[in-house]
Amino acid sequence: MTYRVLWTPHAEERLTATVSTASAPEVIAAAAREIDRQLATKPWRFGESRYDEVRIGFVRPLGIHFEIFDDVRTVIVYDVWRIDVKKP
Repeated sequence: MTYRVLWTPHAEERLTATVSTASAPEVIAAAAREIDRQLATKPWRFGESRYDEVRIGFVRPLGIHFEIFDDVRTVIVYDVWRIDVKKP
């Protein structure tokens, strides 16, 4: 069975900003699609737990925080960020 994957408005805004400022936006979009695919098909195997049901996962160049609601077969993505950007 598959899970429904929902991105919070905050996560959607962050993803949109990340795509719009990327030198290769297609790479960011491909990573987001892969995240959606993995969360929809095997969310418990994706990433690792942080607290309660909140987890963290990575598909380069993106990282996400998400939560799994097994009873309603839904995954909510709370935040997304780039993991390959060097900070000064």
